[in-house]
Amino acid sequence: MASPDFKYLSLQIEELFSQQKSDFEISKLIKTAFKSYISTLNELFELDSGKDFCVRHTRHLDEFIILLFKYVLRDSFGDYRPSMNALPVTLVALGSYGREQLGVFSDIDIMLVYKETKGYALKELLERILYLAWDAGLKLGHRVHEVEELRDVAKTDITIKTAILESRFIYGSKFLWTEIENELHAIRFSEREEFFHVKLREFWQRREQFPITMEPHLKEGVGGLRDANTLYWLGKMLYNIPSNKHLIGRLFYEEEYRSYRIAIDFLFRVRAALHLSAKKKEDRL
Repeated sequence: MASPDFKYLSLQIEELFSQQKSDFEISKLIKTAFKSYISTLNELFELDSGKDFCVRHTRHLDEFIILLFKYVLRDSFGDYRPSMNALPVTLVALGSYGREQLGVFSDIDIMLVYKETKGYALKELLERILYLAWDAGLKLGHRVHEVEELRDVAKTDITIKTAILESRFIYGSKFLWTEIENELHAIRFSEREEFFHVKLREFWQRREQFPITMEPHLKEGVGGLRDANTLYWLGKMLYNIPSNKHLIGRLFYEEEYRSYRIAIDFLFRVRAALHLSAKKKEDRL
């Protein structure tokens, strides 16, 4: 089976924990399991190609990250580990990882959001999660923020704002996630006109940089994945949609969306095949 046995892996981690093994030993175990999983992706691709492949791959990555988080909490608090909602930390997926469209060898972008609370050394805990993930071979791109910082951070760079708007809950405090969603709502309504202008300017810049050729760029080229992302970003700002499907009746008819869905699924399938055959991030056909 292409799906990792996360229950067994969790038991192995618990066994090492009971033997008081180091973080290095834990990360080595997870790294072995992660490399084994990556080696089965061709099998997973044969079972589910296209968007379904991306979604399943994303969910498996979620599980690896959650296992790391649980281990750090177990080691930090022992038998006195607080309930997940009581610990003001939430792991959030960003970008293509947040959209569940991650390429096989693309960076896994996450945001660790916390709320400063007396009694918890949260920054040290979050740093430990990140170091373990890197040691385990997970190619993480990361941001660490207090929930109160999110609005100001979104104002500093349109790329950051875009990534934050695509946030998806992975694991952690649901109470804090509610606060994060409130911040996301405020971010969506801030400086919307500027956001539209920047995204449309980026659209035309891509047209100049990646014209139609015999070697199309599946992500940045004409009609590529980035164009579909742009449609989603603008729809998100206008209507707060969870996906482009929810633009049916607003910007296009259901028949048009069906044609779009077939085309975008084909792009996901070809991109995944490119990554798997090249064994690296490769988006030019």
